[in-house]
Amino acid sequence: MRKRKKVGPVESLDDGAFRINLSADERDTMLRFVDQLEEVLSAEHTDPRLRRLFPTAYHENPDLDAEYQGYMRDELSQSRAASIATVREVLGSEDPISESQLYAFMMVLNSLRLVLGTLLGVSEDEDSDDIDEDDPSFGQAQLYGYLGWLLEWTVDTLSNG
Repeated sequence: MRKRKKVGPVESLDDGAFRINLSADERDTMLRFVDQLEEVLSAEHTDPRLRRLFPTAYHENPDLDAEYQGYMRDELSQSRAASIATVREVLGSEDPISESQLYAFMMVLNSLRLVLGTLLGVSEDEDSDDIDEDDPSFGQAQLYGYLGWLLEWTVDTLSNG
């Protein structure tokens, strides 16, 4: 007997394609977050929200790091812009998607989490679930958790698809 795959927000189809199972409201909300991510990416390179998207490569050598950033920043920005364009297409349709489109979705989810994690001050040693419901950043922390859950589904589906 064939084992039935668990259906979640990201699903692997029998033909090698994938499906993102989000409601129309969830898709619209995600598209708004993608728009906000694009705005953040167009900010000045000194904007603190970009810290985790363009991390320092050479902490002890600012000149070497500036050179590295000069080489890599444009490439990373172009890659993120291409992923954003792909995700807009993916979220604008309920059609099955390719593996490369799902990778773009994963990259955008990760970028959103990095920016939100920066705003929340989340570190590897902390958990965003520890924020009290009365804290003004509680909603952002819930979103951070949701994006992490969606990212986990995406990675798992790509790994086991």
